[in-house]
Amino acid sequence: MRKRVSVKELKEYCERNKPKQVAYYSENQDGYRVSDPCKLRMHFQIMLICENPSLICLKSGTSTICFDRVCSVEIDTETTVLGTILTVYCGCSGAEEPEITYKLIAA
Repeated sequence: MRKRVSVKELKEYCERNKPKQVAYYSENQDGYRVSDPCKLRMHFQIMLICENPSLICLKSGTSTICFDRVCSVEIDTETTVLGTILTVYCGCSGAEEPEITYKLIAA
């Protein structure tokens, strides 16, 4: 299943499916180059989703990563055996296209 949802719908989806962990890998991001010397692999146990402002925060211990100005999120449950791929679309609310996207893996 591949579906684009609002921040509110993502919150409802996560309440129903309760992911145990969300991962952010730099290798999964648009613009990643194999030659990049820094590779990030971060795992978070807590995902906080706020509708106003549109914000997704991932927390683990003392580490936090936040995505703000979230326009929508695409939920893809069929791409990988690792878990559900969440593509987070961020940008200004009046923009026709999102400025930047991030890929997360929820398991």
